[in-house]
Amino acid sequence: MACDDGTRSDPLMSDVRTSTETEYDELPYPCGGHDQTHPAHLATLATLLGLVPAPLQTCRVLELGCGDGSNLIPMALSMPQATFVGIDLSHRQIEAGQAEVRQLGIENLSLRHQDLMTFGDSEQPFDFIIAHGIYSWVPNPVRNKIWEICRKLLSPNGVVYMSYNAYPGWHQRMMVRDMMRFHTQNIRDPERRRAQALAMVNFVAQSTPPQLPLHRKAMETERTRLSELPLNYVLHDDLGDINQPFYFHEFITAASSNGFQFLSESRFHAMQDTRLSPETRSALLKAGDLLVMEQYRDYITCNAFRQTLICHANRALDRRLRPEQMESFRFSSVLRSKSPQPDVTRAVEESFQHNGMTLTLSIPIAKAVLVILQEHAPQAIPFETLFQLALKRSQTDAPASFDLKFRLHQRNEVAELLLAGFGAGVILPTLFQAEFSLKVGDKPKLERLARLRIAANREVTTPLLDNIRFEEPFGRAVALCCDGQTTQAEIIEQLKQRVAAGEFPTELSDGKVPVPEDLHSQVTARVTECLDRIAHYAVLTG
Repeated sequence: MACDDGTRSDPLMSDVRTSTETEYDELPYPCGGHDQTHPAHLATLATLLGLVPAPLQTCRVLELGCGDGSNLIPMALSMPQATFVGIDLSHRQIEAGQAEVRQLGIENLSLRHQDLMTFGDSEQPFDFIIAHGIYSWVPNPVRNKIWEICRKLLSPNGVVYMSYNAYPGWHQRMMVRDMMRFHTQNIRDPERRRAQALAMVNFVAQSTPPQLPLHRKAMETERTRLSELPLNYVLHDDLGDINQPFYFHEFITAASSNGFQFLSESRFHAMQDTRLSPETRSALLKAGDLLVMEQYRDYITCNAFRQTLICHANRALDRRLRPEQMESFRFSSVLRSKSPQPDVTRAVEESFQHNGMTLTLSIPIAKAVLVILQEHAPQAIPFETLFQLALKRSQTDAPASFDLKFRLHQRNEVAELLLAGFGAGVILPTLFQAEFSLKVGDKPKLERLARLRIAANREVTTPLLDNIRFEEPFGRAVALCCDGQTTQAEIIEQLKQRVAAGEFPTELSDGKVPVPEDLHSQVTARVTECLDRIAHYAVLTG
């Protein structure tokens, strides 16, 4: 399926690439971190499923369509012995990324302004290849070139991440896309084109007769989705010249023909879809074929987007997940206790929640694990450390110290909880996590990329690949004071003077500067609050 030289020199393809390059230079695509693409995450899933991925400390990572490098820069900073390469067709975005790389003194990341069609001949193999937001948005020859790059450059135990728009969910969206593109075909101004596209969707939604309630509901759903997306996202994705969704089975057929096999979805818990009834999940399991099950799941959920991991077809996999595997990883959790002070020493029920999901437990050590993970979030804790802390917190450390059978039972309880939580997407295992400090020291220090981005009033991509915008001027000011030299007391004094001078009017009640005693207490409280929040963004160094 590789492109021959004739395809590469096709003048029509050159026109398409030139047009695309110009569009992405004029209106850059939104860039940021994608935690589901981190090599540590890909390696974790590969390890769980029987592969032996390359050591993360020295791995080689390639990102196709890297934009300004926002996804790769935090990786390169936290993994200085690894090698990262990103290519993109947008000269403007690559220049911006290269400037940051120079300012940060990063030596293990190469951002290149390069046409994907010319990439690969002289490159060394890569252990992880990331193609986020490309596969559905390029013409067939470029899509074939992506497969060629993966075939030639993926190391034997490597993992490829590819995201793409999916059917059947995009059947409905394609109808809306067609009407928006028709309505705006003669509009060139980006703001006006988006406004008119949304106006068209709104017009159809409001004009649909009552006799067509399903069509009206579909249009209203798309209107809501589109209205919440940024301008550049709508223009490049929903209104762009190329947007080709695929059924899962079509993507897997293409992967197979290029020598690859399905490994997993990057969001592993999506494959255990908790929205489905037990009866539906049981019926899907009877299919006996994982690939068939995944396609049926898309039919049932009307899935519109996939983030698929693949590996070489000649690699042997083991999909039997076992509790004892958990002992090799670090863990974090998004679950939060319903009770402000959950009882973790007695066999009484306590509930933990996330995003509408509730997990109710009565086993003391299991509850202790979730409380400890909550207290340390978003930091990932090694299994052995977590187990020892949970024994102590649940007050089962004494019997476990002399009763080996009891200790092994407790250990298995912890492992089974972590495995179940992983399947539900509320407990996250990882082989590696970037270093950061949750503790606010006397002289707090902001991570380098965060300082650079905040100073430029840009969105911050954290070491964990979360994307945070410091909207509040006071919070930005506090963050920029965190230089590793200024004490907390000095930060408070600086902010007191600036508040008193009227620099932060939102910090003043009725626009009046409070008396010195009240000013000190108010600013101290606000600085303390901001520092705690900054720490939990994972952008303070130790």
